[in-house]
Amino acid sequence: MNEKSKKKKAFRFLRDKWFYISLIIMLLLVVGALFYTFKKLDKFTRHGEEFPVPDMVGMNYDEALEVYQDELTFILLDSIYVKDFPEGAVYQQDPAAGQNVKKGRNVYIIRTNIAPEIVKMPNLRNLSLRQAMVSLNMVGLKVDKLEFVDYFARNAVIEQKIKDNVINPNDDVVKGSAVTLVVGLGNGSRMTNLPDLVGVSVEDAKDKINMASLNIGMEIFIDNDEIEDLYVSRMEPEYSLETLVPLGSTVNVWYRSIKNFDFEWYKYEKFRRDSIAEVWRIKKYSADTIKYVIDSFNYILKNRTFSYDPAQRALDMKMRYQRPEPDELIFDFDDSEDVDNEINTTYFYDE
Repeated sequence: MNEKSKKKKAFRFLRDKWFYISLIIMLLLVVGALFYTFKKLDKFTRHGEEFPVPDMVGMNYDEALEVYQDELTFILLDSIYVKDFPEGAVYQQDPAAGQNVKKGRNVYIIRTNIAPEIVKMPNLRNLSLRQAMVSLNMVGLKVDKLEFVDYFARNAVIEQKIKDNVINPNDDVVKGSAVTLVVGLGNGSRMTNLPDLVGVSVEDAKDKINMASLNIGMEIFIDNDEIEDLYVSRMEPEYSLETLVPLGSTVNVWYRSIKNFDFEWYKYEKFRRDSIAEVWRIKKYSADTIKYVIDSFNYILKNRTFSYDPAQRALDMKMRYQRPEPDELIFDFDDSEDVDNEINTTYFYDE
């Protein structure tokens, strides 16, 4: 048998109609199997069957469980005591209300205790302010404010109070209560340095202020955002290494969201301010000249938006302020030296 005859015999099945009928049947079976599989998969995953999570905050936890247990799977993460909030109610939920989820989705719940948790007041007397704050934190208490009185040991705790009532060691108090610490002024200087709060979280800002022997004043929340996304963008008095304030003074803080305010850019501008001021101090420029530089930067830092929005960034960058000529100022610059060759002065801005 020659080669040509062998090839014809090998492909003879292509002329058989039953081959094509079998092929069609096989294709139909494969398509049917795939269709059936995907339909089952859709049903199993509930593809497209989503509904918004109900708002259960403030609702009694047991009632919410009874009403929504067929649609959602409840997982209780914690029970806490929250003053002026319904007892046994849902305090937080995740996912939040309004988010679309599938049936059976896990919902994580934090509810309020039916009764407040009680802790023992630690003995803070004669501890340093720092030690007292650590002791309070360990039992779930916090500092309300600091009251300074005449006493030979600076920052030594003399008394502990809640709402003007003296609390003795081992007294029962509600966990989470805010404690007023009566501390000594000491015999030496009654002034203290400010902490640099810019970029500090809401949770840490008050602790840093108290650790510096100061009290928090007004808290201004510029952006409406989750508490964990809010950080200090401005403080009053303004921070500087040289600034001293009396013990127990108040510090006002402004909070911005990290989603809206560029803290890195802001801190970089502060670094440039401090750098040029320090260089000019080394070069022995007059105190008035250095004050002019610092005041200019402070005005900028207070009034610029430091937004991530490209259009707003462009507006900020257009507010450039060129260093005035010496005869335009009451300050004396050294004309024999080209300061611009050594210091970038393009970071002055004005309206």
